[in-house]
Amino acid sequence: MSLQGSFSDISRLLSVGTILLFVSLQGGVSQAPETFVQALSRHGIAPTKPALVDALRNPNKEIRGLAAAELAELKATDSLPEIMHAAAIEQDPLTRMNIAAAATWLGSSEARHMLESMCGDATLPPYVRQHAARNLFDRGDHSCFRSVADMMLPSQDPGTRLVAFDLLSQLHNKTQDESKRVFQSLVTALGDPDIRIRLDACLGLRWLNDPEAIAPLRNALASEREEVVRAQIQSTLGALAKPKS
Repeated sequence: MSLQGSFSDISRLLSVGTILLFVSLQGGVSQAPETFVQALSRHGIAPTKPALVDALRNPNKEIRGLAAAELAELKATDSLPEIMHAAAIEQDPLTRMNIAAAATWLGSSEARHMLESMCGDATLPPYVRQHAARNLFDRGDHSCFRSVADMMLPSQDPGTRLVAFDLLSQLHNKTQDESKRVFQSLVTALGDPDIRIRLDACLGLRWLNDPEAIAPLRNALASEREEVVRAQIQSTLGALAKPKS
């Protein structure tokens, strides 16, 4: 299976950032993307269950993550104990997250709890926590909502906030309270000193598609001096003014 294309179980398993970490394309961007099997083959790993289980203990973290992903692709549920053991002893946070994510696609509730614990662990890098949350969100599990919502706060660095805005504004089936918190954070961000935050707040409000955003967007437009942000606000206002189908 290609690492790009339709959203099958395994393609949803890894975010774009994780794929870039795991698999480096050879020969330039025009070359077809590698499959998990092809990437493992580069490292001399055969695509058989015994070889993949053994690769979960490989010294190379890329191989460990790829092996777990391919076992999930093969729906090798009988390998769950080995995958969970690999996740439990993994020292690299992003690799541990990806191994646990592979286990969730094989139906492991223990792995889901591991991802929930990781996204709530403030000692981990924010991007690891956000990857963990994304995997749970993809399964309709909102247990990481509060952890990601806290990453929208102005006290967080801009890169962390931008990813949090995108994750939560596009999150499906939000509760009323969840939608309200995302909405309020995005409205507040319309006045942020960082132009990137203001732009992303506009996009987030467009994703939410809540007419209540029209008034604060108009207020933001009145005081906005950057033309690129003004254009985005006007575009979002136009989208919100259209009748809902």
